[in-house]
Amino acid sequence: MTAQASKKQPVQEPERSAGGVPFLPASADASDELMSTLRHFHLGEPGAKSTLGNVSSEFLPVSLNSFRDVSKVRYDYPLCLFPAGSSGNVLAKPLSRFLGDAVEGFAPATENARILKDNLAWIERELCSKLQGQETPIDAAPLVADAAKALQKQLDLKGEHVERLQGDLDQLVAAVEAGSQFLGYGRLVSVYLLLHVARCKSAPRRAAFDQEVSQLAASMRGLLAVEKSKTTASRKSTALKQSIGASNSFFNATAMSKMLSHSQGSASMPAARRKRIESALEVLEAYQSDSVLLRAVHADKLGETLLAEAADFESVSNADPCSVAAATFDAEAEKLAKVFAALRVARLENSDAYKPAIHDAWFKNFGWEGFSKEELLLVPTVVAIDNANNIAGAGLPSFSQLLSSGRPVQILVRVQAHSNPAAAEGEDSFARFRVELGYLGISHRQAVVAQSSAARYDHLLKQYGLALDATRTGLHLVTTGVKSSEGGSLDPWFVASAALEGRAHPFFLINPDAGDDFASRMDFSSNPQAEHDWPNHNYSYTDADGSSVTSELSFTFADYALLIPSLKNHFAVVPEGNSADDLVPVAKWLALPEDQAQHSVPFIWAVDGKDVMQRLVISRALIIACRDRRNYWRTLQELAGVRSRYVDLAMQKASDEAQAAAAAELDAIREEQAEELERVRAETAGEALGRLADALVGLDLSAAVPAATPVAAAAPAEEAVEEAAAEPEAAPEPEEEEVSFDDPWIETILCTSCNDCINLNPLMFVYDDNKQAYIADAAAGTFAQLVESAEFCPAKCIHPGKPLNEDEPDLDDLIKRAEAYN
Repeated sequence: MTAQASKKQPVQEPERSAGGVPFLPASADASDELMSTLRHFHLGEPGAKSTLGNVSSEFLPVSLNSFRDVSKVRYDYPLCLFPAGSSGNVLAKPLSRFLGDAVEGFAPATENARILKDNLAWIERELCSKLQGQETPIDAAPLVADAAKALQKQLDLKGEHVERLQGDLDQLVAAVEAGSQFLGYGRLVSVYLLLHVARCKSAPRRAAFDQEVSQLAASMRGLLAVEKSKTTASRKSTALKQSIGASNSFFNATAMSKMLSHSQGSASMPAARRKRIESALEVLEAYQSDSVLLRAVHADKLGETLLAEAADFESVSNADPCSVAAATFDAEAEKLAKVFAALRVARLENSDAYKPAIHDAWFKNFGWEGFSKEELLLVPTVVAIDNANNIAGAGLPSFSQLLSSGRPVQILVRVQAHSNPAAAEGEDSFARFRVELGYLGISHRQAVVAQSSAARYDHLLKQYGLALDATRTGLHLVTTGVKSSEGGSLDPWFVASAALEGRAHPFFLINPDAGDDFASRMDFSSNPQAEHDWPNHNYSYTDADGSSVTSELSFTFADYALLIPSLKNHFAVVPEGNSADDLVPVAKWLALPEDQAQHSVPFIWAVDGKDVMQRLVISRALIIACRDRRNYWRTLQELAGVRSRYVDLAMQKASDEAQAAAAAELDAIREEQAEELERVRAETAGEALGRLADALVGLDLSAAVPAATPVAAAAPAEEAVEEAAAEPEAAPEPEEEEVSFDDPWIETILCTSCNDCINLNPLMFVYDDNKQAYIADAAAGTFAQLVESAEFCPAKCIHPGKPLNEDEPDLDDLIKRAEAYN
């Protein structure tokens, strides 16, 4: 926990109310005896906890302390559910946003409906109070009308203000679309939202289909009528009288029959075709639209309780929902197969495109596998509703079979994010590694798999909509949260939200229609801080000196587990005022090497009912569960491409190869420079010797002394050499430019275009055509800038060399710093 203190406040212990700014008492080093007790608790010794403080339901993770009183917090629920075909195609909105948008719709100006706008929050609270504890959807219009009356009574205005407010309230009530409903946050909210999406999607499709059935039936009747008109019987007086209808008394049918020609004007329809049309017409005329839009199979009594009054919902209870749901879909599809076949035949016959050689075989065994996407979407939605424990146990075989079948059946699994669905009854949730049903669903590659939460209604509605449009088997793993204690110290919505934050229930969506690779088919975007192991959040507290401190803390699976009443036995309170270096926060403990972790005890920060911050040591079973959840999180990260070891290794390999290539190129350049330097030296030495030889060859040796006097004879030779040396020398050749490795330079090929050096001095450093840096003018900057750019460079490709200006300050230190990069 890193902290930064602000200015000190007077030291005092004010009255505290739960949910305020936490207070952290002063602490001292814990005794060896206490640390021994904490270690024994962590390692699972049953008797150790008896000497430590109990963790009551009042304890909350630090970051959730301010949400104790839900009446003071606004969140997404209640929702306003809009009917199918409503304006804007919006399925739902939070109540607060619905009210705000409704008022803005008829009073967009700031000063319009001023009284109503000032009291809109009151109406919202009034509606929330009416919906408290209500788990089923309720018609919105009557509730808004009642809230409007209550506001008039509450304000007790006089004169023109009453009429002005009433006019605005009437417009607010009128803005509620017929069929709109309010839905509070309850245990079946995920089922109601699925039913709502099915209604909004199925109702318009069903209406369009019914209309097409009527139109094609009329077309088939028309074809048969034309064929009938070709017969002699159609020209008899009785048939003519019937064809005229109600006004036949004004006509002499017998005389008309005698006037008409009784010869056939065209060829008759083949008998086989007439039989096809008659059969198709019979099916289309017998078709009756089904009022049920969603059929559910569930393992409990949902249909007999809260969902019993839903008019377009039908349910059955069965211990094996997945197998019964598959059979239910087959039965619905078989009934509609006859209608769809008749409709297809009618379309073909209407355009005279039916080819017996092609179509007879197709329609003989026409089943749901041959349905078009549009036809599959017309089959009533079938949902298997079950809990995770049953799915991971006895229901696993039928669950897997349904996911592999390709039937567009939805499987809605209610998940408790803290528990292991494969645990035996009465077994501790952390006794074994957790079975991840989402990962199991992903292995069934052709199914839509979504993990979401009713706490994020927009994410849940999106995944429902995608699955219902996909014509594939859909798996929905949904958590709604649980009461954090018997007293309900935290609302279930916040518990479900904490499951998302603590990586207990990550969000993801697998859509096979999007592509064959995970980069295309996996949506991982709704997770908070998805690139990190755990989300990090700032919070404030008051320390023992009265200073206000802001700190950052990770929210881990252990923090989420504190909200679950059945897991309280995995926590123990460290007595107030005790701390130790071996007490390590969970996120940090998980990052320790194994040998260091064995000597440390993990804890989380929590706040009690008096707003006092306390350390809670956690059990070894819980820290193993934290590591297991982090492991699954990293697996999902890798599938989503957020953080992949394969990518890291590939990047490291590419970097190593680039550095090796650059080093090889540098060695080649150095070798080439050395060879060139040696060549220049050799040429220079040769030229010097040549000039010396030329000087010696040009000497006059005719005046040589007799051989008898060798010593004296040497004198003229020496003088000749001196004279040759005294002769004017030829013009000196230009000196070769000195090659020095002390000059600053950049291994341009390694440059990553990070802009650090360019931003530091754009005159000294510039980019080439490949946007890779080189030194344009070393004199345009200082040696200090060269050293600083080398230190900042992520590719370590800048080499400062030695200073050009010997008068630059602090050169000793700069040269020492530069050594690492030269």
